[in-house]
Amino acid sequence: MKHTDEQIKDELYAIVDLGGRVRNVMVNHRVYGHIEAILNVDSRRKAAEFIDDIRSGKSTPLKNITSDYHYHVVEADSENTLDMIEEALEEKGFLLEQEEWEKELLQNRDLS
Repeated sequence: MKHTDEQIKDELYAIVDLGGRVRNVMVNHRVYGHIEAILNVDSRRKAAEFIDDIRSGKSTPLKNITSDYHYHVVEADSENTLDMIEEALEEKGFLLEQEEWEKELLQNRDLS
């Protein structure tokens, strides 16, 4: 995924409005490696709370350390729902392919 801070609401609403849950946010940093944080956003209310926390200055989005590039685990009750979410995010221009160095990083990271 890639988008601006101002588009976070649009991204999250696109997912939850179609019945999805944003389980986490992940970035792959060339120096720090793989970084992940739990979100558990499954409604507009939770999305709005998350956005309010960001806008209040509590912190900045994790995606900012990788020039807006980030990933989410998105869950839903069916493959059809996931397909609709993917299509909506694609239409908004948020989806990107993983780069080769990121694939290698994930394959080589210690999962123990």
